[in-house]
Amino acid sequence: MEHKKQESQYARSLIEASLDPLITISTGGKITDMNLATVHITGKAREALIGTDFFDYFTEPEKARKIYQEVFAKGFVTDYPLTITDHKLTDVLFNGSVYKDAKGKVMGAVVVARDITEQKRFETELIEAKEFAELAAGIADEAKNKAEAAAQIAEDAVKSKQHFCPI
Repeated sequence: MEHKKQESQYARSLIEASLDPLITISTGGKITDMNLATVHITGKAREALIGTDFFDYFTEPEKARKIYQEVFAKGFVTDYPLTITDHKLTDVLFNGSVYKDAKGKVMGAVVVARDITEQKRFETELIEAKEFAELAAGIADEAKNKAEAAAQIAEDAVKSKQHFCPI
C-alpha cells in the first residue's frame, strides 16, 4: 500500500512540476485531473473542473474537439494552436498523448498547453518594427530624391545665372 501511495505522490509531483497547464482527459472528453497551472489559468477550482467537458474552456470548442479526436486517433498531437477562454484569452500550443493501463487499454489523454502569448507579442512587435523600418526607409528615399532634385535646381540656377551674367 505504501508503494502505491509513493507512486501517487510521484505522479502528482510530475504533474505539478509543469508551469504550463496540464490536463488529463477521459476517453469521453471529460477532465479527470489537472495541475495548479490549469487552475490558475481558468480561474476555477480543481473540484469545479473535474468532470467538465475539456472543450468548454476554449474559444473554439470544435477545434478543441478536433485535437481531442486526433490525440485518440493518432496516439498524440503536437503544437496544435488553441485559445483558452480565461480572463485574457490565452493563446496556447497543445501537445498531448494517450495513456494506457497495464494491459495496454487506452484510459485517456494527457495534454499540456504551452502559453505562447509572449511569443505572439514578440512576433507582432517584430512585424510592426519591420513595417516601421520599411516606412522610414521609404521616407528617407523620398527625402533623398527631393534633396537631389533641389540640388539639381540650384545647380541649374547657378549655371543659368552664369550664362546671363558673365563676370
